[in-house]
Amino acid sequence: MIQLRERRCVLFDVDGTVAETEGNAHLPAFNLAFEQTGLAWRWSRDDYHYLLKTTGGYERLLRYAEDHGHDVQAMREQLTAVHHAKNKHYAQIIAAGAVPARQGFADLVLALHAKDIRWGVVSTTMRANWHALWTHSLQPLGLPDPSVIVCGEDVAVKKPDPEAYQVALKRLGLESADCCAIEDSRNGLLAAKGAGLDVAIVCSEFFGDERFEEAEQVVAELTELVNSV
Repeated sequence: MIQLRERRCVLFDVDGTVAETEGNAHLPAFNLAFEQTGLAWRWSRDDYHYLLKTTGGYERLLRYAEDHGHDVQAMREQLTAVHHAKNKHYAQIIAAGAVPARQGFADLVLALHAKDIRWGVVSTTMRANWHALWTHSLQPLGLPDPSVIVCGEDVAVKKPDPEAYQVALKRLGLESADCCAIEDSRNGLLAAKGAGLDVAIVCSEFFGDERFEEAEQVVAELTELVNSV
């Protein structure tokens, strides 16, 4: 069992961990972007479940193109345009209030704040996507600002590489033993473990079938972690 009260900062993944954004915002945004840019792709939830094994939205586009026999190099400019359009659609979906914070997230952050324990964000999503979620779904809950925000633009290699967590620790000026991570995917678990962090897993829509034996704790909802603060 993980004891958050013993830490100086708790680092949260975003998509699936803080909010169920993957199926409710990212996936429909991709499909809207395909339609807008004239690309004859449409992803089902099963397609997206498979593609989520690859971290990063642009990287998923490349993976899908490669897996379906397309000339990836020839498509790079087109896929860049798709990715930009997708992020705009994502922001619009979030701004419409379609994706609330996960159950227990606000209570957990406020409990940490009450004990002078900081919190931060370590994600490989784009910073604009985080900003949209923070502005429209999280900040209105009266939460304190995160002490550190690491997004996809901040790293050369995305999860499961530990770089994102290493960057967060360096910016915080803390050791891995001072912090812990809350994640929902195996890639996230491996990234945090690679940086020396203990990890709690919260089960999410697309990653509940993955293996998490290296985690210190696995919970169904974030509410189960509030009492550890």
